Amino acid sequence: LTAESGEDGVFTFENIPYGDWLIKELQPADGYLANEEIYPVRISEKGQTIGITVVNDRIPEIGTQATVDGEKEICATEVFTLTDTVSYSHLIPGKEYVLVGTLMDKSTGKAFIENGNAVTAETVFTPETPNGTVTVSFTFDSRLIKENTSLVVFETLYKDGKELAVHADIEDEDQTVKVTVPEIGTKATVNGEKSATAKGDITIEDTVSYKNLTVGKEYTVKDKATCKPFLVNGKEVTSEVTFTAEKKDGEITVRFTFDGSAVTKQTDIVVFETLYRDGVEIAVHADIEDG
Repeated sequence: LTAESGEDGVFTFENIPYGDWLIKELQPADGYLANEEIYPVRISEKGQTIGITVVNDRIPEIGTQATVDGEKEICATEVFTLTDTVSYSHLIPGKEYVLVGTLMDKSTGKAFIENGNAVTAETVFTPETPNGTVTVSFTFDSRLIKENTSLVVFETLYKDGKELAVHADIEDEDQTVKVTVPEIGTKATVNGEKSATAKGDITIEDTVSYKNLTVGKEYTVKDKATCKPFLVNGKEVTSEVTFTAEKKDGEITVRFTFDGSAVTKQTDIVVFETLYRDGVEIAVHADIEDG
C-alpha cells in the first residue's frame, strides 16, 4: 500500500490485514532530504491505530564568496591563499559535515591545474547552529600563471559520505577571483639617444616599464644586451636591479656600462629583460626586432 501525506504532514493506511508490516518513505516532500529509516508495525486487532513520526531534514543550501586577502583581483606575483567563505543553511547542529572545493579555470570550464594537479581543498566542520559560515582555503602559486585567468571556486557539501549540496556556477562573480599577469616593456638609450660612437665607456640606460605588480613586494629585473648575443671581451653584457614596487604600474631604470672600443663594427644592440619574483620568472621582454 502507498499513501501521501497531507499539508499537515499526516498520512494513513486503511484496511490493512493482520500481521507484521514495514513502513518506509518513498519520496520526501520538496525541499527535504529522504528518510531512510524503516518502521516495523504489527496489526493485531480490528480498528487498531498506530502512530509513527517520520523526521525529514531540510535540504542544505550553500553559497560562496571567494577572495584573496579580501580582494577580487590579484597580480600573478605570489604564492597566494584564496579564502572561500561558504554560507550554509538547514544543517543539523552537532553533526559532522565536509566541504570539498576545487578551483576552476573559467576560460576552459575545467579544473585549474598547477604542476599537473588540480588545486583542491577540504574543510571538516561541525555546525553549532543550522545556519552559518565556514571557510575553505586554497593555496596556489600565481607566478606559474602566464595569461590572465579567472579562477572560480566550486564547492560540494557532504555528510556521512553523501553529497548534500553543490554550488558550481562558472559564471558566479561571488565565486570568482581574477588573476592578472605582469607585463614589462622597455626603452633603451645612451645619454638619451638611440645611437652612440664606439669609444670609451658606454652606458646604456634601459627604462623598464611594468604593469600588474603587487605593491610592497620585492622584484628583480635582469637585463642582457644582446646581438646573437652581444659580447665584450668574450663576455655577455648584463645588469640587474632589485626594487620594491610602490605602485601596481611603474618603471625602473637598469644601466649597462661597457668598453665601447671593444666594438669594432657597426652593431645594433638590443636589450632583453626578465622580471623575477623570489627567483621565479614572471615576465619577459625579448623582441630582437624592437627598436
